[in-house]
Amino acid sequence: MKSRAIPLSILLITIAFAVALSGCMLGDAVMGGFSSGARKGVSSGVEQQVEQEATPQTQSSQSKAPPMGPQWNQFMVTQAQMAFNYAFSAGGLWAGQRGYEPGEYTKFRWTMEGDDPLLMERAYLKELDDGKQWWRVTWEDSEGSWIWEALLDPDTSQMVRMRARDADGNEGEVPVSGQAVFMAPAELTQESVQGATVGTERITVPAGTFRTDHVVYMAATGEGQSEFWLDPQIPGGVVKYLISSKAEGALWSSELVEYGENADTILKSY
Repeated sequence: MKSRAIPLSILLITIAFAVALSGCMLGDAVMGGFSSGARKGVSSGVEQQVEQEATPQTQSSQSKAPPMGPQWNQFMVTQAQMAFNYAFSAGGLWAGQRGYEPGEYTKFRWTMEGDDPLLMERAYLKELDDGKQWWRVTWEDSEGSWIWEALLDPDTSQMVRMRARDADGNEGEVPVSGQAVFMAPAELTQESVQGATVGTERITVPAGTFRTDHVVYMAATGEGQSEFWLDPQIPGGVVKYLISSKAEGALWSSELVEYGENADTILKSY
């Protein structure tokens, strides 16, 4: 099976809206190898960047994972930067007021015009005695799946250990040097979420029908917004979320497909 990298457009759109919503630049450590290019694009204007990156990616931007070795390790770390930051936030924010318990997981279907749908899993696998947490993020499309299991330090938002499997089935321990390849989303206060709630809506997504609070945050530039539909009964508290711009409308959306308990390692991480 031919594997391909997660589209770069996902990362850049997320970065652009994180900057717009927070009014500040994300740290270079989270950007990794994409930092300078992403920073240049964002500085030229969030609206322009979002419009450009919303264009479907050409084949040249989709790269096959290199053979196992140092290049594979760096490749999987770079992909993990995208996957974890997207899975844990929307535009740098996460409005859900309910966390995950060990064993709980959610799966969302990510949709963007011009790209194949992606199925994204976020699973809280285990908490260790020292407070560190094992999490899994999985991205799956018609061409295969990418899996990362990472040990996170919640106090520093650092990955301290990681195992990964690419879409060709190559699997192994990935060297982690302690750099912050994951940035926790902004922690919103209950008052902030209440202030951004525009109403209560009953919505239907693949996982079922839910009575939700509809929460809307505007971008700092006024050119876009981030929306959440919240239900505290769901791990993470979010049923649906989307990013939109004035010029393009909905850029991408994520809807809950499945949620449950008893998630455990599939990469023999512990």
